[in-house]
Amino acid sequence: MKTGSDPDPAEADSKPEPNRILIVDDEDPSRDLCRQFLETDGHEVETCDGSEKALTVLTLKRFDLVLTDLSMPRMDGVQLIKQIKYHYPATDVIIMTAFGSVASAVESMKAGAYDYITKPFPRDLLRATVRRCLESHNLKREISKMQQELLKKDRLAAVGSMAGAIAHRMRNPLSIIQMCAQYLEGQVAPDQEKVQVLQAIEEKVKVLEQLTRDFVEYSRASRIRKSPEYLEKLADEVIRNCAPRCKIQCVEIERRYKPGLPAIHVDADLIREVVTNVIDNALEAMKGAGRIIISIDADGAGNLILMFNNTGSVLSEELQDKIFEPFFTTKETGMGLGLAIVKQVIEGHGGKIAARGDIETQTTTFKIQLPLAT
Repeated sequence: MKTGSDPDPAEADSKPEPNRILIVDDEDPSRDLCRQFLETDGHEVETCDGSEKALTVLTLKRFDLVLTDLSMPRMDGVQLIKQIKYHYPATDVIIMTAFGSVASAVESMKAGAYDYITKPFPRDLLRATVRRCLESHNLKREISKMQQELLKKDRLAAVGSMAGAIAHRMRNPLSIIQMCAQYLEGQVAPDQEKVQVLQAIEEKVKVLEQLTRDFVEYSRASRIRKSPEYLEKLADEVIRNCAPRCKIQCVEIERRYKPGLPAIHVDADLIREVVTNVIDNALEAMKGAGRIIISIDADGAGNLILMFNNTGSVLSEELQDKIFEPFFTTKETGMGLGLAIVKQVIEGHGGKIAARGDIETQTTTFKIQLPLAT
């Protein structure tokens, strides 16, 4: 057994993404000066010299804030605000002008502008106005994201509950169908064509039984019964069960556990299911010989980190989030519930899971974070 802590190839960048700002002004000096001011605060800034160009750029990229001049040829700032708010309601707008008046300010605010500043404005005023706007914008975006997540979880919980109930009801009929097929198979001569038909029935029943088990596991994943457990012990139990399949596929499993890690309050059955699903997923993705490295460590922030790194496959960036969605699968068979169950279990324990592919090392890593505190 190897011990120690390895570099974390799946560590996501913890820094927040910079806000993206589009500056629209037909005067080059004003446009460039605003860009310099805002880039010093770490924002991603692009510029346009007219409203028409700005609308074209907005169709190609998402911006959090548009900072636009009020007086411009062909389409003024108020008209631009109306277009932005109609097509991109989540994008905020700040008006700037050298001809400030109460009337123009009221008109801009009615059109949907967040704020209004008059040229020439000091650098600190611009930065403070933009900062207030983006703080409000980011807060609204986070609230919207949280609402969407809650709605998604409610829907998934309803689907899981219904699927579990249906699956339980299906088990008895499937068992009866299988027993009847086995009985009839024993009543006919082995060389008759009817035997093949009965065997086909049995095979399809087995497929349906696996699907019902997946549904039951998915519904059960939300009912967590915790007890103090050692993560290393649970992982080793699964590794022993997977050993025959790994031997057939010529896959080596390497353990890298940090010694002396504390017990953690988890549902032992569900965590074993998590480890099993992740290893099964790795074996299927590898499609042959290779190595799976399983490491367990503490991150110093009150979490245990369980990582699976397998050779022979690279998870594309496009699929990094999709693979955890219920019923999403790239396989010809199966319902795509395995990794959805994994995600539901980990989040039910207050943890996080992420998957990353590394083209350079030709590996894929699953990183699971579980809180030590109950």
